[in-house]
Amino acid sequence: MVIQMTSPTRRLNSTVLQFRRRVPADILRIAQNERVVLHFPKNNTDPQLFIQPKLGEVVSFSLGTSSKLAAKVRTSIAVAQLERAYQALRAGQVALSQRQIVALSGEIYRLFVESFQENPGTPRDWSSFKALNRAAREGRLENLPPIGFSFPQENDVATSVFGQDLTEGVNSLPPSTNSIALERRFGGLVSWVLGLHAILIDIASRYKLLMAVDQAVTDAAYALKRNADGDYSPDPRADRFPAFVQTGLVSLQALFDKWASERSPAASTQTTWRTAIKSLQSHVGHEDARRIKETDVVSWKDGLVAAGLSAKTINGSYLAALNVLYVFAIANKLLSENPAIGIRAATANKAGTRMLPYSTEEVGRLLSIAEQKGTPRRRWLVWLAATSGARIGEIAQLWGSSIAREDDIDVMRIMPAPDGGSLKNEGSERTVPIHSAVVAAGFLEFVKQQGNGPLFYRRSSGKPTKTHASKGVTNHLASWIREEGFSDPRKAPNHALRHWWKSQAVDADIQDSLADHIQGHATRSAAGGYRHFSIETVAKAVEKIPLPIPTKNVITSD
Repeated sequence: MVIQMTSPTRRLNSTVLQFRRRVPADILRIAQNERVVLHFPKNNTDPQLFIQPKLGEVVSFSLGTSSKLAAKVRTSIAVAQLERAYQALRAGQVALSQRQIVALSGEIYRLFVESFQENPGTPRDWSSFKALNRAAREGRLENLPPIGFSFPQENDVATSVFGQDLTEGVNSLPPSTNSIALERRFGGLVSWVLGLHAILIDIASRYKLLMAVDQAVTDAAYALKRNADGDYSPDPRADRFPAFVQTGLVSLQALFDKWASERSPAASTQTTWRTAIKSLQSHVGHEDARRIKETDVVSWKDGLVAAGLSAKTINGSYLAALNVLYVFAIANKLLSENPAIGIRAATANKAGTRMLPYSTEEVGRLLSIAEQKGTPRRRWLVWLAATSGARIGEIAQLWGSSIAREDDIDVMRIMPAPDGGSLKNEGSERTVPIHSAVVAAGFLEFVKQQGNGPLFYRRSSGKPTKTHASKGVTNHLASWIREEGFSDPRKAPNHALRHWWKSQAVDADIQDSLADHIQGHATRSAAGGYRHFSIETVAKAVEKIPLPIPTKNVITSD
């Protein structure tokens, strides 16, 4: 689903920024004039804000701030919360279990305690609060102030209605079974917590949740009253609330789609992980993530082993995909347990299986073949990889605009391609000086001819679900290298160049941290993140690698 962009606006003669966004037509048909509850956490300049805008042709309200940055953040929060509310409206009403009702009320308990325990006011504040809650619960008063999200300053109200003796005052009013007061007093809190989870509930569930919320905020009031007296010992009532988990089918594919829409993984990751999820579904015979147990995951893993998949593939792709999805589902209150925790295919480092680098003689031969027989694109991919130790996939998505000059040094800026390319991780983004041998061989002239766009592929579709066009370049290069006689199965056609470069870095006395930085390897410790290298320092290291340069310079047409 494409989400329309919304920007804060400003009304005439007002410095406070506004939110304004069109309401989808299908939502208007089922919920016009309904209200939704939105919650904006406090920031450095503004307190937390709760509002209940009405759904009309547009939904509009004050963002409660004049700060453009705070307004932008609140706009993003509002859009996300409105989309969840629309999701709930489209799904329709559901019934809640007893466990779910108690869990939701617990979220309101925690909201109150966390909001007010730092400055809990006086014991009388919370006595008044509890008295009004009791009057609502027992139907003794209808016209009660609703509980909001600011500190409940209700002493004057409670005293005017009940007198100084709050208990006697409540007892003096006749009880009733009318639930109007319950809804008026606690309805806003109920709507807020339901909005957080994008669910609508039936009338029976709402009544039960109103009662549970009454109990939860009254329990919170007991704890806050003790805090006001200086007692901050743990509240035993806090442990009675379970975590909230939605019931019903949680489809593995739907879970994957939700994760992918939020995280925007590389297309290749999406393809690989979808394959893993489909494999699990086929194994267990259903798609419900709730029903999958540890024994299912173990038997699935055993089946993958029996099918001949390597432990590296099983652990790094199949089980990794499942683990990430369950962690995501638990964080989003969709599931409560991860059945894949601790399950791995056994690995054994057998002699004769570790991947090896090319020899220096092989690198020289490959450079020579690339120069004499390869297209310009193949030639420069091999030369850049051999002189930088970069991943072929990183080089393959370079654009002409990625080649620049910094401090009088020619560099390539390795970053995600503008049309949707991706890197392995955050540390992969870096600036690497171009070896002088590559410059001397005419690489900058090649870049000039290609222009500012992609150097090694035609533009990609840019769609996150499609494999980036540079992936085909890396695959074709690997196939071509194999065809040229580099057939050792322990030497990956592209990656063996990266292994060779790292080995040469050791012989050239390049410190490990600098070599890791050049190659885009993750830092080996937290301290490594504080280490930075100048372009000049990196360039000197790059030049230290003795390149076996071919003797013949022949460039064929592309």
